[in-house]
This record gives sequence, structure tokens and C-alpha cells, in this order.
Amino acid sequence: MKKIIILLLFSLTLFGANVDNFAQEMGFERDYKTALSRAKKENKILMMVLGADYCPWCRKFERKTLNSSLLKKRLQTEVITLVVDKKFDIKTFPKKFQTQFTPKVFFINPKDETIILDTTGYIKKKHFAENLDNAIQLYGAK
Repeated sequence: MKKIIILLLFSLTLFGANVDNFAQEMGFERDYKTALSRAKKENKILMMVLGADYCPWCRKFERKTLNSSLLKKRLQTEVITLVVDKKFDIKTFPKKFQTQFTPKVFFINPKDETIILDTTGYIKKKHFAENLDNAIQLYGAK
């Protein structure tokens, strides 16, 4: 039993490192307040990606969509991207963004923290690029 608990704790620690590594490799933020401040300063949408350690669709979304050649550069330059884990980071972002479903992406207006657009579930890169375009267009219209 002791070995199972140690193995479980070790695997949870690895996930936290994986989220941090992914965010670092992509140039994404990991702290809501820091990301919001940057978004305000740079007048860009805050795109918050909410995932979970147990969610295989979240890993697929990260690898195939966010890290795709179609989107990677855009997410580094056109928006401020924040990656959070719904379990481990739950106290670091506002409750209004907590959800049961992952992956969940919120496109947030940094001026008043309202949701411009949101998506739920794994989305292929072409469709997600359309969502990104729509969010940027909606933000520009405000």
C-alpha cells in the first residue's frame, strides 16, 4: 500500500512538471495574475487553457493543436496564453473560470475579465484557429 501511495504522489509530481515544461517550451504563462497584467499592458486577449492531470484529451490538445505549426507562433504573439491545471492551480485563478470539463479554453477580455469566447473539449487546429480569429475580432469590436 505504501508503494502505491508513493507511486501516485510521484506521478502527480511529474504532471506538474509536465505542465510547467510545456508552458516554458511554448512561452506560455503559468500564473493568472501575471498573465492578466501582461495582457492589459500589451492590450491583448488573455487565452486561458484549463486542463487536468488525468485528461488525455488535454495532452492531445496541447500536442496536436496548441503546438501545431499553424498555431504555435500565433499563440506566442497575438494573445497572452496561460496554461493552468484545474486541480493543482485551482486557487490561482478566479472561480468563474472553474469548470468540470477539460480541456476548456477561455478567451478573456483583460480590461474587465469577461469571457469573449470559450471552447470545450479537444479541437483540431484548423477549427481552433477559426475560434482564435473570432475571439480577436470580437475583442477588437469592443
